[in-house]
Amino acid sequence: MKRLFILIFILSSLSLSAQNITLDEILDGYEVTAFIPNLTSTLTVKLISANGEVREIKAEAYQKNVNTNQVSRLFLFAYPPSVRNTGLLIHSFLNGDENVMWIYLPAVKRVKRIALATSGGGYFMGSDFSYSDFVSKARADYTQEFIGEQVLNGTPCYVVKEYGSTQKQRQDFKVSYMINYYRKDDFIMYGRDYYDLAGELVKEYRVKEAIVLGQYIYPTVVEMENIQTGHKSIIEMTDVSTDIIPDRYFTSRYLKNR
Repeated sequence: MKRLFILIFILSSLSLSAQNITLDEILDGYEVTAFIPNLTSTLTVKLISANGEVREIKAEAYQKNVNTNQVSRLFLFAYPPSVRNTGLLIHSFLNGDENVMWIYLPAVKRVKRIALATSGGGYFMGSDFSYSDFVSKARADYTQEFIGEQVLNGTPCYVVKEYGSTQKQRQDFKVSYMINYYRKDDFIMYGRDYYDLAGELVKEYRVKEAIVLGQYIYPTVVEMENIQTGHKSIIEMTDVSTDIIPDRYFTSRYLKNR
């Protein structure tokens, strides 16, 4: 009887712990640590097939919070030779404006504009990361539900269910909903599970390493695994800097004439 009382007390304490924090506090904590004004790094993407074969892509990556409504990202690829000098520029908006991507193709020396709303299912350079994973999203565009706490890979996390506020959003990105895991001690998004339109688990995102940059915390090694195919992609970021990046980097002209 005494053991039963102790067990009930522990479960009650865990339940109260989960209820002591609100959804807004979790999301606010994440935004404070994640949205870095300027970020530069050397990016290595490892593409790992189900049978263990590995391919690598290398690029210089730049990210800038242009203003409260716009985040821009630039990727300049250096390896392999087949993609050398290819460039991707992504402008994402938090005020409802259309997110846009430009791609520079060195073989034809041409910049092509792509509406990201029509390429939500497209994958970043053949990896398991979609272009939508590199688009900053307004909180109002998604519905979030705080569903409790869970230990993920030995780390206590707050668990939040997130899904597009409209059926069109879910269809555009081919995801019915996501389960996000925010680390309890610093609110970093430690993991994310993606569920396809049939409600089946399709991908798992996991943070393997992160660094502290002043008030910010940034993942430097992240893994995305396609559960349905066995394919895996690992992004590693080195030479990370928060120095100010010139605005001209985030223009189609720079993409072509750098």
